[in-house]
Amino acid sequence: YKEANGHCRVPKRYEKNTKLGGWVRNMRSFYKNNDKKQDPVWKNRFAQLEAVGFELALKHGPASRHPSWQQRFEELCEYKEANGHCRVPKWYEKKKQLGFWVPTMRRYYKEHDKKQDAVWKKRFAQLEAVGFEW
Repeated sequence: YKEANGHCRVPKRYEKNTKLGGWVRNMRSFYKNNDKKQDPVWKNRFAQLEAVGFELALKHGPASRHPSWQQRFEELCEYKEANGHCRVPKWYEKKKQLGFWVPTMRRYYKEHDKKQDAVWKKRFAQLEAVGFEW
């Protein structure tokens, strides 16, 4: 699904694979179950899902309105290509959400617990690789 659509936000009623939407819903439900988050097997499964861009917790309404981390990262790369740097202004008119995402990444970087997380370590490395300044 991700290869064809560029993201992992599978609709509940995905016609090409009707069971996939249910599976996605189940994974998010399992993630909400705190007992599973502590289980090493589930913790590993959740990390694998996040590593491919799967959003376990959809925090604000419909997923279509909230791009994944990877989508924002790609927007940042486009911005850098056009401007020669990654210093996106907070009030960036062309992509307002990117202007808010950049300081959020800086804040996450400063959080000690995020630096210990394998998914975030990878994300931070990706940002550094394109010249992101903390």
